[in-house]
Amino acid sequence: MIHEQPLVDLGIPTLSEVLDPIALAQHLRVASWAPWNKKAVDEVHVRVLRHHRRQRCTLEIGVRTEKSWHFLIGKVYQKDRPDVFRAMEEIQEAGFGPRDEFSIPQPIAYLPWLRLLLQEKVEGPLAKEIFKTGDNQNRAAAAERCAWWLARFHALGPKAGLVFDSRCYYLSELRERSRRIRKLKGPCADKAARLLRGLEDAAASLRPVEMRAGHGSYSPAQLILADGRTVTFDWDGYDVADPARDVGRFLYALRRWGSDQLGSIRVLDGAAQVFLETYLAVGPPDAKKNLCFFEAAACLKRAKHSLDQSVPHLQDKTEEMLDEGLRVLEAGATR
Repeated sequence: MIHEQPLVDLGIPTLSEVLDPIALAQHLRVASWAPWNKKAVDEVHVRVLRHHRRQRCTLEIGVRTEKSWHFLIGKVYQKDRPDVFRAMEEIQEAGFGPRDEFSIPQPIAYLPWLRLLLQEKVEGPLAKEIFKTGDNQNRAAAAERCAWWLARFHALGPKAGLVFDSRCYYLSELRERSRRIRKLKGPCADKAARLLRGLEDAAASLRPVEMRAGHGSYSPAQLILADGRTVTFDWDGYDVADPARDVGRFLYALRRWGSDQLGSIRVLDGAAQVFLETYLAVGPPDAKKNLCFFEAAACLKRAKHSLDQSVPHLQDKTEEMLDEGLRVLEAGATR
């Protein structure tokens, strides 16, 4: 039995057992729902993919039976999350199964005693890598696929989970983000205060729209562009929300990815335009009503910052995203 990467996180109580290939094999051997259907488990291989301390840990789990390997994605939670598995089942049944062009990873099982979600491992490039390395034609094609997926989900996805409260809860979160940035003093503090005021005004003028199934963190980092299949993963934040929230989050993510990885916040504007035009052409007709609010809010909520005045690079990134949020609000006011 092999475990490549030792890891300790006492905040996730069951993680040590999941990371122990011998212990994990004992749990998987009795799994009639798994791809190996109770065949003898000869070897288990566990590899950590991403770890959020005291919250969750995402793993690749390889299981060898006889002469075959089966690979899954596992996610271990700090809290019991059977709801994620149930939500994925409902989404799959709504028309997003493994044989559908627009889909999610097939949910395989949830083991409550391990707080472990098991799902299909989908092979293919992440959309964010195509936006990073592709030419303009490839980026435009990727943007179209991402837009089509989201539009279909907003049209057909089941309304499960909490309703996202834009005016109360979200504004409270934005106020806290602004307060933390204002500790930096200087230009960032002033711009964070101005952006918050603009968002408070915009929130007071939000127009009523039909709430839709929501992803919660829709971005190029959560999409796999497989051959003949576009797959969105990471369903921990599923909810019901104004569809403009997911659209605005994706547009923000393209700007952030361009700034962080390609040296310019504007370099992916062409792809962003393709995404938005495609989505608006096929998505819910009212998704544009509150878009500028959610775009600008993402700029404030996600802006990187450091309270340490000796880290100017992080402060520059913060200021850049605050400027972008202010620009988005100004552009929205002139439409």
